[in-house]
Amino acid sequence: MTAVVGVGLIGLGTVGAAVARRLVAEWEMLGRRAGVTPALRRVAVRDPARPREVALPRVALDADPEGLVDDDAVAVVVEVMGGVDRATSLMARALRAGKPVITANKAALAAHGLELAALAADRGVSLRYEAAVGAGLPVVALLRDSLRGDRVSSMAMIINGTTNVILSRMETGGISFAEALAEAQARGFAEADPSADVDGHDAAAKLLLLSRLAFDSPLTIESVDTTGIGAVDAADVACARGLGGAVKLVGHAQRTGAGVALSVRPTVVLPGHPLCGVDDAENALVLRSDLAGSVTMRGPGAGGDSTASAVLSDIVATLRAPGHAPELPSNNLVAGDDGAVERRGYMRVRLRGVAEAGELVIQALEDRGIPVTASLGAPGGDLALLTDPVQRKMLERATETLDSLAVVDGVQTVMDCVGGG
Repeated sequence: MTAVVGVGLIGLGTVGAAVARRLVAEWEMLGRRAGVTPALRRVAVRDPARPREVALPRVALDADPEGLVDDDAVAVVVEVMGGVDRATSLMARALRAGKPVITANKAALAAHGLELAALAADRGVSLRYEAAVGAGLPVVALLRDSLRGDRVSSMAMIINGTTNVILSRMETGGISFAEALAEAQARGFAEADPSADVDGHDAAAKLLLLSRLAFDSPLTIESVDTTGIGAVDAADVACARGLGGAVKLVGHAQRTGAGVALSVRPTVVLPGHPLCGVDDAENALVLRSDLAGSVTMRGPGAGGDSTASAVLSDIVATLRAPGHAPELPSNNLVAGDDGAVERRGYMRVRLRGVAEAGELVIQALEDRGIPVTASLGAPGGDLALLTDPVQRKMLERATETLDSLAVVDGVQTVMDCVGGG
């Protein structure tokens, strides 16, 4: 007869319901894997009277998450309620009481994860958050456990399903951002208020959490240069496709001489890059380290069941080692200058319809030390260009040169580009 450990669950939305359902139905399987039997003792929700699709026999259900945390019958606290301030307060309350915490809350961890980790370390209990980053894609475990002997040099990732769905539909349907967003909302891939996703904040938080692990440094959300997809034009999606690629929201982390450069921004992904072909709600991470080389993980990065899988995995790991406290960052790498990182560039320039205007634009860029590797004429008198790898700040400065040319009506877009050999 194995010992029984009480679990408290804060939040019973899509993810919480999937977690509760598995805890109630598969406690024997989970017990065999954990070495002790998890028992869902209590659930806290905003409205206990609301009908639920999950049956919770012999489980207390109320609107008192503080009471749940303080309950002696609850030894492990699972937070899937979302939000920042109250969720952070509840997690801190649990950790102070010596109770391990599992969370899917990337926003709270991005803002207060360092303090929560320090509190967990001080109390000697675990704080796990696989579900906060890649849902069922075990990217946290990769960095926290599998590559402990490696020195990570860079990461590139597509890690927000909502924006990937929107950009994929813009590409395949030839539709505008607004139309693709409305479709994503109708299909349940985007929230009524999609700003956290489309403005890049969700991806930035996930990039930050992974970068803290990868580079062993107390980086903050202010370190991430973040641009969302709201300004992505259908013309750029079409041009990227004509050049053989696709526009994606890509998070980058690059070790530099001065620190770590972090960015989230729309990027043209070309064939030859591991992120090429990552479409719809799929997520992917490409990591480079000194010993393992290039490591790619790819799979579903969103959805209730996928996220619940990560939560349950963390529950089992916590039950096996509740005192496995997080390691605190041991170095102080600062935020590096992303403008100094070399990547290929994409530009879309509006021409004035003068003969040989395109050749003059290309020549002006090459005179500035920016070789052009491909070009494509586009409707409306536009010219789309791909460049060799150069520092981003060089590409941005070159736009000033192009804007001053008599044959140029304006630089419409400048984006990063990856892949293509």
